[in-house]
Amino acid sequence: MTIYERLNAATFLETTTIKPFFYQQANFKCFYCTEVFPEIQSVLQHTAFHSVPDRSSLLKQYLRKGKRVIKVDISNLRCKLCEQKFSDLDDTRKHLITVHKKEFNTAGNGLMAYDLSMNNGVFSCHKCGKTFNSFFLLNRHMNAHFSVVCETCGLGFSSHQRLINHRIVHQNGVHKCDKCQDIFPTKLKLRYHIFKKHEITNAKRVKPLKCPHCLERFSEHYRKMTHLKEAHGITFTFECQLCKAIFPTRRALTEHTTKQHTQKIQCKVCGKCFGTKSLLKMHARGHTGERNFFCSVCQKAYMHERTLRQHMRVHGPVLRFTCCECGSGFHNRNDYSKHMKQWHPQWQLRTIVKNFGTEVVN
Repeated sequence: MTIYERLNAATFLETTTIKPFFYQQANFKCFYCTEVFPEIQSVLQHTAFHSVPDRSSLLKQYLRKGKRVIKVDISNLRCKLCEQKFSDLDDTRKHLITVHKKEFNTAGNGLMAYDLSMNNGVFSCHKCGKTFNSFFLLNRHMNAHFSVVCETCGLGFSSHQRLINHRIVHQNGVHKCDKCQDIFPTKLKLRYHIFKKHEITNAKRVKPLKCPHCLERFSEHYRKMTHLKEAHGITFTFECQLCKAIFPTRRALTEHTTKQHTQKIQCKVCGKCFGTKSLLKMHARGHTGERNFFCSVCQKAYMHERTLRQHMRVHGPVLRFTCCECGSGFHNRNDYSKHMKQWHPQWQLRTIVKNFGTEVVN
């Protein structure tokens, strides 16, 4: 945060009932002390017992230089000065300025807001109303309300800090595993690799993820998602932020984003960019004049296979299999075999005898 964002955040902490917290590697940490909790509701209950320090202590100790945007719960957002309730930080800010004459500068709030009240075991986004079965999914969804965009891949993010964290995925790895020499772009990915591949576990973090509907716990997010689907019938969809297409899995969404919205591979001739090498290869034929697809009827050559298929229509339907007895044509082997069995059974008999004779000779 900038100094101005830190000043605004301090005013919110002083005058409202927001509950700040940290979210690190599937664990939740108290904003005011070092205690760590496996569940979001536990850290919020714990935070309620802390009294908010004075403004000077907030800025020197808790909102000191280098701090990132603070995550806060606004499920019970009220003004401490008059007890008026709010559902949004911006509305609260306007109220504090106009009614209580509190000073805010033109910078942002320095806060990332979440409504963490649970309804039937699920969280809701306070901006669009979508529901999620875990804080992990809600936290990731907040990027859908993006204010900054990655110039490399086009993904949107809700804060500049999230964009900075994301940019690491486009860098070459610098963190090397001492056991197998694999290289990773972040320390977090290196630790996860060591945990999974080399079986170095931390007893406190073996199963930090809890199912919101039963007592089962999980060490990995995808195992929790599998459990929710199989045990509780809960499924998820993944929406592309750019074109709003819906996908059943995160992997399908990633593949779609890579092919459709990522422009990293550049043509050296004209400078046009493509998402995959195969698309670049097809494009390059336009520069080289390469034509490798020939019509078997008229011998015309085409640059792309789909163009050849379109051309073949001028010659009528393409019959891949022809009966040697009566000259009938068929589109597929199955229809050809049925025809031979029904109309030329003697041909099948001759084939069997021929094969039998060959086996005897051999």
